[in-house]
Amino acid sequence: MDLKPLFNNFITSGMKSQDLETVNRVKVLNLFLLILTVGAPLFGIFYFFIGADFLFYATAIAAVLWVLDILLLRWTKNINISGNFAFFIFWATLLVIKWNTGGMSTGSLMLLSWIWNAVLILMAVFITGYLGGTIWTTVIFIETGVLIHLFRIGYQFPNLIPFDISPAYSLGAYLSGLLVILVIAFVYEKEKDDVADRVDDTSRALVESKRYIDTIIAASPVPTFVIDTGHRVIQWNRALQEMTGIPEETMAGKKVHNSLYADNQWSLADIILEKPDSIEERFSESIVSKTDNGAFQMEMHFPAIQEGIRAMVTVVPIVGINGSIKGAIETIQNVSNLSREKYTLHDSIKQAVERSPYPIFSIGSTGKINFWNKACEKYFGYSFSQMAGKSPLTLVAKPMRKSFRETVIEVFRGATRTGKEWKYYSAQGEPRYALASAYPIQAGDRKSKECVVVNTDIADLKSRMNELERNETEANERLKSLTGEYTLLRKNLAAYIRGKSAGGFHKERDISKLKEDMKSLKEEVEDL
Repeated sequence: MDLKPLFNNFITSGMKSQDLETVNRVKVLNLFLLILTVGAPLFGIFYFFIGADFLFYATAIAAVLWVLDILLLRWTKNINISGNFAFFIFWATLLVIKWNTGGMSTGSLMLLSWIWNAVLILMAVFITGYLGGTIWTTVIFIETGVLIHLFRIGYQFPNLIPFDISPAYSLGAYLSGLLVILVIAFVYEKEKDDVADRVDDTSRALVESKRYIDTIIAASPVPTFVIDTGHRVIQWNRALQEMTGIPEETMAGKKVHNSLYADNQWSLADIILEKPDSIEERFSESIVSKTDNGAFQMEMHFPAIQEGIRAMVTVVPIVGINGSIKGAIETIQNVSNLSREKYTLHDSIKQAVERSPYPIFSIGSTGKINFWNKACEKYFGYSFSQMAGKSPLTLVAKPMRKSFRETVIEVFRGATRTGKEWKYYSAQGEPRYALASAYPIQAGDRKSKECVVVNTDIADLKSRMNELERNETEANERLKSLTGEYTLLRKNLAAYIRGKSAGGFHKERDISKLKEDMKSLKEEVEDL
């Protein structure tokens, strides 16, 4: 029967922690408790034979409590609780023994047994850390001060050790304590060497692992790049270099090239570092699969790569031992030739739409532009590569963006909207007035929908309408003025006639002339 696994399970308290330092401390504490549990009864037998029955019972009780502490450590796996409980029993047992074996009141040789206090302090530092060691050092200083005070006031400490064996007893206590200190020092040194060896092994393993991973990524036929938490490229393999035409030395230590952006600012790898929770919401229509470890696989369009490709993108966060994200890795597989293009209009109408004189663009299920014909390039001043993957709202005048957004949402729900007058802005910042119609069509994947927007330039019509509006305003002002004159003329007709008569004009002739003027004025007003 192999007892080694059983013993190893005993001294580790059944712990399977990856923290080797904690496991080693648990091992040392269990060995310390085992030594105390075995040694206490032996000291008890010695005290029994010399007639110190009280010390016999004290050491027996201490041995039982240490056994319970071993079980406590196995149950709780808490080294601080079990360690401090063990040290309290050890300190209390030492105090009882020193108090009843002469303490400080007999010959100075008895003070040799105080070396065991150093054992307690060293073990406390090793097991519970410097804070625990400081606390127990303080306790021992207080204990020493109290005993010195009692000694100075003449208190007689009982001595259960026969006088003739007291020197040998004190010397034995000193030598055994010194031996334990040397063992602890050896454990300290071994632990330090083990830590150094572990650091060296870990460093070598990390270097070898990194070299191995770097080799795998560099040799992988799948275009791949890796970024760190600072969004800097640390790996850019040859396959990706061939796909994008961008060499590795150009990208090393820099941000991901904008040809691989999933939006206007970041690639998917950048997004998974900063806002991983937003991926599922923002790219819900593109996600093919996801895993519990935060990895996503989705189908995306990269218009700036090789005149536009459709790719299966996999992005995975790189997580450290403590659970923190250390970087991200992204792979891009070109699948343009595997199935129908997802981000363009159907092949049967694509050519006709491309030649259309009307500016036509298409909005995908993610709300981004995925089709942009030649007329759009001329009308707006943007090429397809500049607009692909961007929101069409960047073109729309701010007061009309709400109406535009609501129209697109209705179209995705299956409605058709015509006669929408929108104001756009070109690349040069010039206004573009269009009468638009928006239609829903089935996307290339046969699952989702797209919104096609057909625009008719109404700039000339808008100019003529503005001119008519200005003419109408001027006519209204003229009408208002003439109406006022006509009303005023009627009110003052009598005074006008009297004024004419007083000037020596013939009455009938003046009245006739006045009537003609009023008739002419009335006709002009009616014409307006």
